[in-house]
This record gives sequence, structure tokens and C-alpha cells, in this order.
Amino acid sequence: MCVCSVFRRWAFKILICCKIGLVLNVTDTAKPLLGISKWISEYRNLYPDKEDLRKECEEYMSEFDERERLKILREKEMSETPDEDGWITVTRSSNFGASAESAQEKKKAYDKKMEKRKKEMLHLYSFQEREKTKRIIGRFKTKISRGS
Repeated sequence: MCVCSVFRRWAFKILICCKIGLVLNVTDTAKPLLGISKWISEYRNLYPDKEDLRKECEEYMSEFDERERLKILREKEMSETPDEDGWITVTRSSNFGASAESAQEKKKAYDKKMEKRKKEMLHLYSFQEREKTKRIIGRFKTKISRGS
């Protein structure tokens, strides 16, 4: 293949790319990257630099943390102070007035309730519960009939 035909094909590709709107940074001295060097440059340009990405993430997270901190302070202030009509704004967060001790007390109460439920559930099937209630009612009726 002749060098002239290769150049013509390359120039034709540049011309087509310019007509469809692709911008090429090709100067007179620049040669197009070929082979593995082209793939390496494409791979390096595919992902951002780790240090730049880390700085950008840290910057974003610091801004986010600041916004969240201000939001929590605003909600706390709204939940504690009444407005001009005397109404207190109810927020979705319930942990402003709660303490760790009250949470532990609630957990203990829940555990006791679950223990009672386990003790109460003696029968696995619903028909067993019905039979038990029928027996209790039958005993009650016999006690009433004996008493009268």
C-alpha cells in the first residue's frame, strides 16, 4: 500500500469528522496515536485521576455534612420553639427528645411483651384455640348449672 493512499484515507477521515461536528486537535506536527499507545491513552482518559477524584469527593462530602448539620439544627430549633400562634412544629425525627435510657426501657418492655406472647401461644393451629375456648365455656356452663 502506498503512503499517498494512506495519507488520503487519513485526510478523508479528518474531513468527515470535521463535517459531522467532531472536533479534532490535530496540528501539523501531531501524529495520530496508533496501536497500543492509542489504547493506553484512551484508557487513561477514561477514568479521572485518583487524587482529583478523592479531592472532589471530600469537598462534596464536607459540603453535604455541613448542609445536614444545618438541617438538623433547624429541625431541632423548630421542634423546641413555638411559632407566633403558639404551635410547635412536629418534625419527622423523634430522637430530639428521646434519650438512650428511654430507648433501653422501650426495648426491655418490648422484650417482656414478646416473652408473654410466647408463653401465651401454646397451640400451633387455630382449631386448637377454638377447642380450648369451647372447653372453657363448657366448664363455665357446668359451674353455673351446679350453682343454680
